[in-house]
Amino acid sequence: MQKAQYYEAILLMNRGIDEAVHGLERLKRLKGSRLDPEYLDERLVLFEEQRARLNGYFCNIIEIEEEHDATLFERRYREYREEILDEVQIYRDVAVVERRRRIEGNAPKVRFLSEEEQREWERQYPKAPSDTENQARDEAERRP
Repeated sequence: MQKAQYYEAILLMNRGIDEAVHGLERLKRLKGSRLDPEYLDERLVLFEEQRARLNGYFCNIIEIEEEHDATLFERRYREYREEILDEVQIYRDVAVVERRRRIEGNAPKVRFLSEEEQREWERQYPKAPSDTENQARDEAERRP
């Protein structure tokens, strides 16, 4: 059962008890009836006791499930954050190193190549045949 369905079922149960209690209270106020008000009061208390027990039971079950979900999603969120932070931290670390090199007057260790520089680099350093085969296989596996 989905969470919304649990809460809706609890709401419906409580509404039903509210209606039963309301009906008993109306019966109790009827003038000239031969209904015993003490008996009706006892039934009102019984309905309220059962409502409290049912609500307590439902809340305990839901609390256990919510704690389980919270733990699960907290772990998943922590994993997500660690992955993101690791990638961000790499860029921060590189930026610190490059800033320090610039202050020292050294050439950058990391930089992006222009398209022309990339082609020249690939011309000077062609991929090894095993790298090409692995890359072709990896690309074939990725295709649907």
